[in-house]
Amino acid sequence: MNVNNIELKTASVNEAKEITALVNSVYRGENSRKGWTTEADFLSGIRITEEKVKEIIERKNDLIILALIKGSIIGCVHLEHAGSYSYLGMLSVDVNYQSKGIGKILIKECESITKNEWKLDEIRMKVIGRRSELIEYYIRRGYALTGEKEEFGSKTETFGETKEKLYFETLLKALQ
Repeated sequence: MNVNNIELKTASVNEAKEITALVNSVYRGENSRKGWTTEADFLSGIRITEEKVKEIIERKNDLIILALIKGSIIGCVHLEHAGSYSYLGMLSVDVNYQSKGIGKILIKECESITKNEWKLDEIRMKVIGRRSELIEYYIRRGYALTGEKEEFGSKTETFGETKEKLYFETLLKALQ
């Protein structure tokens, strides 16, 4: 697979069902265990609903950016204009395409939109603290832990049944 064949585009509501299936397959359930982004060991149930995906797409300060190969969605990321910074979330790459640079392409696109279109100089995200390999992935891409922690499900709408007490770590990257 050649990452030069990846097309990026902004999602539309009619793609919500496919986006939902991708995100849920990457994070939860047996299929997710094929990739390195699984949460199946400590969360059960779904990651997101189709209704929630549609709601995100329809909000004026939010985008879902898609990565496609030959018209098929193989990755996505949610980017929110949160006022003085942007918020990156729901980064998902089909387990069959992981470790091929697609996540990096989606992150770079989020950083570009944040800096060049939205004229913001900071991007933030929350990662479940138990996900040390994922936190390290973002640190390698210039993100830093802020020390801010939030109990899983305390402020944001989350889906899934926790199998243990979880918390989010906040990471940020200053864009130069």
